[in-house]
Amino acid sequence: MAGIRKTSSNDGPRGVVYDLHSARARTAPPDPPRGIDRSGITESGRELSRAHTLVEASDEVRTERVRALREKIARGEYNPDPRDVARSLLERGF
Repeated sequence: MAGIRKTSSNDGPRGVVYDLHSARARTAPPDPPRGIDRSGITESGRELSRAHTLVEASDEVRTERVRALREKIARGEYNPDPRDVARSLLERGF
């Protein structure tokens, strides 16, 4: 998607940044001439629709995992290993 980039730095954390202003500048159509009516869906609306479609098509197994983890947290039984969490974050580029 336009305006999304990974960041990397020797000084700090890496991650994903969504630059809305940059994306709009590259994808915004020019203003229509005066006196002409237009209608349509904005680029951000199309992007939101694509994201919604992806979420709806996602695997239900993830939902079950989240539910199970919430239950463990509520019972006080969730104790993740911080090293595993850190390793996973670094592997995924977050």
